[in-house]
Amino acid sequence: MKFFKVFIIIFLANLSLDIYFNNTKELYEYRIITKPLITILLAIFFYVNSQMMLFRQRLIILGALATLCIGDILLLEEKSFYSFIMGLVLFLASMLLYSLYFYKQIRYDIDRLIPFLAVSLLLSLSLIYLIYDKLDNLLIPVMIYFITVLNFLKIGYLRYKSVNTKSYRLVFLGVSCFTVAQIVIGLNQFYQALPYKDVYIMLFYGTSQLLIILGILAVNCHTTEHTEDTLLL
Repeated sequence: MKFFKVFIIIFLANLSLDIYFNNTKELYEYRIITKPLITILLAIFFYVNSQMMLFRQRLIILGALATLCIGDILLLEEKSFYSFIMGLVLFLASMLLYSLYFYKQIRYDIDRLIPFLAVSLLLSLSLIYLIYDKLDNLLIPVMIYFITVLNFLKIGYLRYKSVNTKSYRLVFLGVSCFTVAQIVIGLNQFYQALPYKDVYIMLFYGTSQLLIILGILAVNCHTTEHTEDTLLL
């Protein structure tokens, strides 16, 4: 418990610094340290606490965090359209890696799937309506990316009763936070500039990755009540 709390404090402190640097022009350059450190800290924490997992499973999750880390660095180049596209490609790859790990944990329950699809369709149509005019030749790539995001959310949603309750809630909440961050990015990029968007994006993104990793580690816990006690750095 002691080391778990230390990790959480360090992680949240770094995330807070990154958000602060992101909103302070003269300190923005320091994000080259704080932004990739978000996933680096998670990768170290995951590696130390995932000894009970299969090597292939650990490699998939570490691969997802590595692609996110590289994508984060590329996205620091805000004025470079090429870096923006490459960053999104790497984020897409990370979602696919996460989905590959979660795939065997899902249960296709039609009673749960139908309402999810209905909400996803409504969300998709609303987002397309708002950003369609500014997509131009990026329509297909953006649609592929957004479909991947929704599929990632669906996989997190369908893990219900396939894993323990704590793991399910942590991962689904994490994937939901990631989805919100991506929607904010899309609206800001292709609809209109949003106030405090830098705060919202990094807050939801950083929180999403923390919750997802904790949820993955919670799968291997023997009980749901004492998950934190087993996550020792």
